[in-house]
Parts: sequence; structure tokens; C-alpha cells
Amino acid sequence: MAPVMSKPVMLPQSQTHRPEPHRSAHRPDGLGFQKYVEDFDPYSMFSSEQIAGRDVRLLRIKKAGQLDLSLEGGADSPLGKLVVSSVYEGGAADKHGGIAPGDELMAVNGKILVDASLTEGQNSLARAWASGGDWIDVVIAVSPPKDYEDEVTFF
Repeated sequence: MAPVMSKPVMLPQSQTHRPEPHRSAHRPDGLGFQKYVEDFDPYSMFSSEQIAGRDVRLLRIKKAGQLDLSLEGGADSPLGKLVVSSVYEGGAADKHGGIAPGDELMAVNGKILVDASLTEGQNSLARAWASGGDWIDVVIAVSPPKDYEDEVTFF
């Protein structure tokens, strides 16, 4: 069964700066930009079983333009969780640089989504983006680097 793909969350466009594209904690220019909140305690929101030794991060994404990311899966899908399937070039998620395809979406603005359906996850992101304030808080479990060697078939 193929995973259910979703449309990107599209919101009004505006200008913003472009931070570096890797997952560093701070910008070198001293502007105080953070890819993720360093003192975030994932155990304050999630159980040990939900964290299960993964790298769980709180990201603060500037609301500028469109969020431009797609989700797949959901608790009711074969994946069993909400997963970022695409981060579109030029969108706020891409400009932030701290979220990548394969990362699990665990919470948005304090709303825990570990047991959410795809529709719930999409709606939570859209509501958070449309609500007041300049930032949204997104908690992700960083996907581990993929080792493709285990998928190679030798003949």
C-alpha cells in the first residue's frame, strides 16, 4: 500500500532572509537565530517510549511566506506516524533549514501529534501558521541518516 501524499501547506508570500541550509544551532552572523531550541526537554512533553532514544528537537520557524512542506502517514497509516515527505525550496521550512524529509512531526505549538491522523497533522500545521505571532514551534524526531548499502542487491 503506497503512503498517502499530501499537498504542501500554502500560505501568503512575503520576504525573509535565508539562513544556512545545515542543522547548526546558531547563525555565524550573531543574529541569535536558532535552528532548534537547545534547552528543550522532550521528556516534558513525551513519554520515554515516544522518544525511544531518538534526537527530538523543538524548532522555532519564522512565519514568512509559505511553510511549504508536505506530510505523509499518520497514526492510522502503515507508517504509524506523521512524517515530513517534502520540504519545498524557498518556503519557510526550507529557509529555516532544521527540518528535512524523513523527520517525524511530533507536535505543533504544544499540540502533541504522535497519535494524529494525516488530516489532523495538516490541519494543526495550517492553524498554527494562520494564528497570531511571528513564529510556530514544531517538535520533530530527526530521521537518522540513511545507510543505502543495506538496500543494495548484488547479483
